[in-house]
Amino acid sequence: MNAIIISIGDELLIGNTLNTNSFWLGNELTQLGINIHAHWTIPDTKEAIKSNIKSAQEIAQIILITGGLGPTNDDLTVEAIAEYYNEPLVFHESVWNNIQQMYAIRNRPAHEGSKKMAYLPQSAIVIPNSMGTAPGSIYLSEKNIIVSMPGVPYEMKAMMQKTVIPTIKEKFELPSIQHSYIYTAGVGETILSDALKEFEKELPAHFSLAYLPSVGKVRLRITGQGKDALQLKNELNTLTNNAVKCIQNHVYSLTEPSIETVIGQILREKNLQLGTAESCTGGNISHLITQIPGASDYFKGCVVSYSNEVKMSILKVKSETLSQYGAVSENTVQEMLAGAIKYLNTDIAIAVSGVAGPGGGSAEKPVGCVYIGVADKQNQMIKRMQFTNNRDINIELSSVQALVLLKSFLETYYQAEFLRVG
Repeated sequence: MNAIIISIGDELLIGNTLNTNSFWLGNELTQLGINIHAHWTIPDTKEAIKSNIKSAQEIAQIILITGGLGPTNDDLTVEAIAEYYNEPLVFHESVWNNIQQMYAIRNRPAHEGSKKMAYLPQSAIVIPNSMGTAPGSIYLSEKNIIVSMPGVPYEMKAMMQKTVIPTIKEKFELPSIQHSYIYTAGVGETILSDALKEFEKELPAHFSLAYLPSVGKVRLRITGQGKDALQLKNELNTLTNNAVKCIQNHVYSLTEPSIETVIGQILREKNLQLGTAESCTGGNISHLITQIPGASDYFKGCVVSYSNEVKMSILKVKSETLSQYGAVSENTVQEMLAGAIKYLNTDIAIAVSGVAGPGGGSAEKPVGCVYIGVADKQNQMIKRMQFTNNRDINIELSSVQALVLLKSFLETYYQAEFLRVG
């Protein structure tokens, strides 16, 4: 069962408006078990609208069109559909009454130009607009359903939920489609792919695995499709557990996309207090941590020790350490950790110092060289990382890797269990 989503509007093509409709529709149709064949964004011309409808009908059973239904001269979708079907436009008194009522609610008179929206092709099934003025319309054939809806997101969503989705369910026998997610951090998709090579070879034909990378993280999605929803769910659970066993060290959750949320839950369970001492990340790690509601239960604060002066005066990093080893060094991070634990009075601290760039690098410590440490009063882990030449990416990668190292530290010294698999 294929679907094509067609978004109409020059403002979408040139980037003046973000196409959130396409994103939302894709997700809704996928949840119904419908395969999204393509998203097309096209200009406000009759020729483009007609030619794309024709092409879409040759490929997809479901065609959803958004945009071009308003009262202005560049709103041409209705006229284009009428020409495509070689049908006259028919005036709908009920639609015109709704338009007038909407204007009355807004204390505005319905101008004569708005009558344009009450004319629809003869075969159109009207979709009432409970949130606005322009109606939607449905066109049914033996093989296809074509739906035209407004581009205004909340108007389109209301039509989908009240009318379009029930119509699709009535017309088509839809399969069950289910997803599971595996959230990983601190490792690239290439390494994950290598580790999952045999797993992918053994995937049943009705399942697929997708890699969805972002900075410092990769989200894996396993998707299954079939007629028996319960059987599919059981298969999906088994496959998810098998995949996790291949990459267990890199996984932090099966349900929560945010690693900082998962770490916060562990810190709260273990009754541990955390603080950070940040140089090159400039407080970004503490920003990530404090985005989580209730972070004050386990996070005490941050020292942004961007200068050597602050490293020495607040964190008590020795001047000899800085002069001998430099601010970007394992020795400096080691002393930053001890200083943060003492100054912030925490159980555990994170410390980071590096060359974010674009300048400041050397042959020994090039741009992207970062030392990351986690420690308590008895134990410590410090790693040297080499990232990119991009300052923003380096800050983000350093922050994620710091949280990944904290995860390892909690697993090693506090028996923390981030994930349980059967």
